Amino acid sequence: MKPKNDVQKFVTGWVAQNVREVKGLSNVPTEVNRLAAGMTGDARELGISGGDLHKAVGDIDDYLTEQYEQACTAAA
Repeated sequence: MKPKNDVQKFVTGWVAQNVREVKGLSNVPTEVNRLAAGMTGDARELGISGGDLHKAVGDIDDYLTEQYEQACTAAA
């Protein structure tokens, strides 16, 4: 189990590099699923488990949906 601070740093950096508005996207849940798969895969490579992610951000789909919506608002 990784320290929550380390996991939060990973998540913050990953979101900054990977979450962007997709112009013309009509299916946000599909994009969130893609992002979640990417984040969990990258986290696993660093020894961060799904449980570690959950402790840091809660439900990953809810968290990434919120982050995606913020990215869309910022791009507008």
